[in-house]
Amino acid sequence: MPANGEFRLQHPGSGGTVSARRLRLGPGLRILVAALAAAACASCSSGPASVSTAATSPTLLVHDVRGSKSTAGITGYLRHLSDADCFVLESDLGADVLARQVAVWPPGTRVWRSDGQVAGVDVPGAGRIPVDGRVVGGGGYANATNGFARNLPDVSPECLSSGGEFVLIHEIAEAT
Repeated sequence: MPANGEFRLQHPGSGGTVSARRLRLGPGLRILVAALAAAACASCSSGPASVSTAATSPTLLVHDVRGSKSTAGITGYLRHLSDADCFVLESDLGADVLARQVAVWPPGTRVWRSDGQVAGVDVPGAGRIPVDGRVVGGGGYANATNGFARNLPDVSPECLSSGGEFVLIHEIAEAT
């Protein structure tokens, strides 16, 4: 750290820097500020992800993010809404309120079928995730206003609820 108490963080590949001046911050707070600055830099450095359709019967959405670290925790139950033609992650918000997020899967994900019926999704590196299975992992959330993703497709209103967004799943820690 320079003698003036200022430190700079540079995210690899972004060319951008984030700096902060130490104002009698203890070591723990300096680490926290550095971590927050790095997270802010990381979330904007690679630009928005593209969302595309990998399958059309049923519709399966994938993103183009590869090798990204997860910035947001993701937890929910995989659902396939056949009438609305979408895969969603559904989370219980309590008081009989369910939040639905449109699931956008990692590259290479495929629809998994059993006896001709949609059984779930097959995700590279994570395996098969059945409909109604619980998904825990990391990624990011996108909507039309936050700029996290490009080319967000039109989806049925049934696919989104309670402020639902598109959830770009980067890694899966657990699927049951």
